[in-house]
Amino acid sequence: MSNVTRRTALGVGVSALAAALTACAAIPTDGEVNHYADPQASSGSSSRNEAPAGPAPGATPAEIIEGFLHAGVGVGDDYSVARSYLTESLAQTWRPDSRTLVYNSSFSASSADETSYTVTVPTSTQIDERGLATSFTTVADTDISFTLQQVDGEWRISAAPDGTVLSRTEFDDTFTPFTLYFYDPSFSYAVPDIRWFAERPTVATSLVRVLLEGPAPYLEGAVVTAVPEDTHLARNSVPIDNGTANVQLTGGQALATASALNTERLRTQLTQTLSALATVTSVQMSFNDQMIAPQSLENYREPAVNPEGSPNIVGIENNRLVSRATISDTASQQTIVETSPLVIISQPAMNYTRNYFAYTNDSQTEVWLANSNSASSVYRGTHIVQPSFSHQNWLWIAEQNGTVRVHPAGGEIDTLHTVATWLEGGTLHSLDISRDGCRALLVTSSDGGNFSAWVSAVRRSDDGNPVELISPVRLGSEINPRGASWVSDVEVFLWNTETTQTELVSLTGQNTVYDSLQGINRIVSGNGIDQAVAMTRDGGLHIVAGRSWTRIENSLSEVNYAG
Repeated sequence: MSNVTRRTALGVGVSALAAALTACAAIPTDGEVNHYADPQASSGSSSRNEAPAGPAPGATPAEIIEGFLHAGVGVGDDYSVARSYLTESLAQTWRPDSRTLVYNSSFSASSADETSYTVTVPTSTQIDERGLATSFTTVADTDISFTLQQVDGEWRISAAPDGTVLSRTEFDDTFTPFTLYFYDPSFSYAVPDIRWFAERPTVATSLVRVLLEGPAPYLEGAVVTAVPEDTHLARNSVPIDNGTANVQLTGGQALATASALNTERLRTQLTQTLSALATVTSVQMSFNDQMIAPQSLENYREPAVNPEGSPNIVGIENNRLVSRATISDTASQQTIVETSPLVIISQPAMNYTRNYFAYTNDSQTEVWLANSNSASSVYRGTHIVQPSFSHQNWLWIAEQNGTVRVHPAGGEIDTLHTVATWLEGGTLHSLDISRDGCRALLVTSSDGGNFSAWVSAVRRSDDGNPVELISPVRLGSEINPRGASWVSDVEVFLWNTETTQTELVSLTGQNTVYDSLQGINRIVSGNGIDQAVAMTRDGGLHIVAGRSWTRIENSLSEVNYAG
């Protein structure tokens, strides 16, 4: 049976996490560890359409505080219901979107006297004003102080911190994941950056504001932006008129003197980010109240969002490395490499232009790089995991001890060492590079036996060489994964070879548990879920049928798509 669950899809941690990772230089196992997704608490019917109640006449201070906290779900009219619990002066300055604390169990309150209260919130997640979220492996108690006074005989809150406090269910009913887009250094591919905001009329303003501020910390140094330095909104609003979002910008000379190419890239970046809103179909930009007209540029290509994969596959048949146009098209099969019986081919890989291939031996101690003419050994190690190609034609090679190397397919430089200090002290079980080439998907385990899936961004040198896998974010999973592979730019398949469980996880907040598959060894996907293929230890190939796996008759024992 399958199970579909919406999760809280979380962004990246704050600088404290990066500092912690640098200090311990190891896989995080406790404390403030950040996730894309946490399991959603079980709940009854949705309260998204239920308006919160305002303060009741004669309400006690404790009732006023409790009512104010629950009113955080009422985003309409700029949180007018929540503001009604405040004194007039505080209602004018209170900023509900500065942060949101999310709790799974009940909060508690204590009072020093009738006018002073402290609420302790068992915080599992915190969303900041940029829509970035920090998740805690153990609940972190957060104390919030309130001061009350009587106004015309009724208690009202006169002092309280900015922000809202929501239960997990209230959060899921109120907040929505949105995707900002940044780019790989060549501006060929769009890289998603997931943020969380309350669904309200001002969300377009929030999206543009944080887009102009730059990528999430875990993507810094790995992606680029078309936003010129010192560019920000001229007004704190992005009005939408008949489907056109009017983005009014101001700032330094960088935007005023930007080339036509850079200006169109900025328009593209704004359009791709705002396209998630049903109310937006186009973007109009202005700078210092002067409209920036769209320009038709010769040979301009927008960076690709979730670039399509190819149905072409590479596989193993009778210890020969072969390729096919599709997994079932035997007529198109071509032999790439036929080795001696002394080398048993395993773990095949293929680059995106389908002119370079890679594989290991069955003992996972050596990697070969091949083309139509020859094959040569490019790396020797121990416990080498499945190799992976990037769109930039780098062959990624990793060992279970955390050693990560990159080798240029067709290039003239030697294999390069890629730094991944956070992998030290753990065991690496799989590595897969995203189609945008800017993110690595990894599964690791610690000495305590905890298995986790991570997304780590790829930092490059000035000449484009991958030099580091930077501090990661963790994917929430219910199956204790042993391996992971990309399905799209925001979806991944996870599997557990011991329990035989399989799971599809979306970075934007939904996970789907698929039926178990006896003997599961690996899952690959060429262009979305429909092209997913699961391999089992007996050499069987299985494709998706609903939420189940159906075995197909095929002469190939291992297969892979480009990447």
